Amino acid sequence: MGRRKAKLRTRSKSVTLERASLQDVDEVDQETHEASTQDVQPAVRVTRGPSKYLDIWGLPDEEEIELELNSEHQPVDDGVRTFTGFLGTIARKPHMYPIRYLNWKDTPEENKKECWRLVERKYCVPVNPIAYAALKRFTLQKIGKAWTDHKSRLKKQHYIPDSRNKARVKSNRPKGCISQDWDILVDHWYTDEAVIESEKNKERRSKQDDVHTAGFCSFAVHATKKAKTDGCPVERSVLYPILHTRKNGSIVNPVVAAKIDKMKELLADPSNHLRSSDTTGSIAWARDDVFAKVLGKERKGRIRGVGFGPSLSGRSSNSALIDIETHSSQARHNEVAQLKATLATMEDKLAGFDEMKEKLSQFEEIEQRMAQMLQQMQHISSQCNKDIPLAQQSPAL
Repeated sequence: MGRRKAKLRTRSKSVTLERASLQDVDEVDQETHEASTQDVQPAVRVTRGPSKYLDIWGLPDEEEIELELNSEHQPVDDGVRTFTGFLGTIARKPHMYPIRYLNWKDTPEENKKECWRLVERKYCVPVNPIAYAALKRFTLQKIGKAWTDHKSRLKKQHYIPDSRNKARVKSNRPKGCISQDWDILVDHWYTDEAVIESEKNKERRSKQDDVHTAGFCSFAVHATKKAKTDGCPVERSVLYPILHTRKNGSIVNPVVAAKIDKMKELLADPSNHLRSSDTTGSIAWARDDVFAKVLGKERKGRIRGVGFGPSLSGRSSNSALIDIETHSSQARHNEVAQLKATLATMEDKLAGFDEMKEKLSQFEEIEQRMAQMLQQMQHISSQCNKDIPLAQQSPAL
């Protein structure tokens, strides 16, 4: 089997080090069985299945993999494909993300937190709160998409139209799926609502003409390569032709070709270029840039042409940052309460010290009075002894 591998930068959690290369492909490599001389059946295609990324799952606890981010906090280095592939293995774990849930939002929050803790153990996450929040949201969104794609593949491979085939589909449970979860998913496939929604989605898909050719590499990775090659920032109207042109140089369809020609015509005017100095791989964009003039204004949701993660409202980082700030605020509140309790205890002790100090001053005053009385008594005794013979004098006090 042919395998494409990329070197991942790993480091010890105490000392930086280089780790061996990890498997970087999730695609299906195909090979053909040789027909036996006595077997006249046609050759059968055999696939090895999806990558399991055992090197990452078995990574020692004292090591972690480095992950380079651009200014939009999107992974951009050579290990991005391995990172997203590893997230795909998490999404396919039946105990972590069961397929019985019909929507990503219905999955338990505790499962999402556990997956993020797992990623933190394997990868070097940024310390900056904004970058940390953005990467966390990017990771969970990627897992959610991989989970949805996994369910779509299961339906494509096992679903048979007509409700009379439901029992047959249930009996053909794929390997790795929990029996109860599989039955719930199959029952949903054959509901009237699911059938109608599936037909609508097919119709919507057939009307799409803006199909990219980026392949397994993300838009951010393509932008990073372009920025390194040209040495200047990349805006989405410049990246658009690259992502919609095949290897042989042909554009995907005439509709996209017309859009590319319009963009090139507008980019010929230097005043239409965006002013940016970012060469980290982030894709520059604006509400009134060339891309928006050709394809129309942005709508709610993710920003077109900039890759997975950034959104029009900044939700890719701000929402996760709010969660962190909430936890930080609660932690600060608890810390303040603890400090107040400590201060109250110290004040009580200080009040006890003040009381002891007052009593000590009283003792010193009593001691001074006793000393004065003693002196007076000695003085009186000496006066009395002057008038008495020496043999009859009392001893000194």
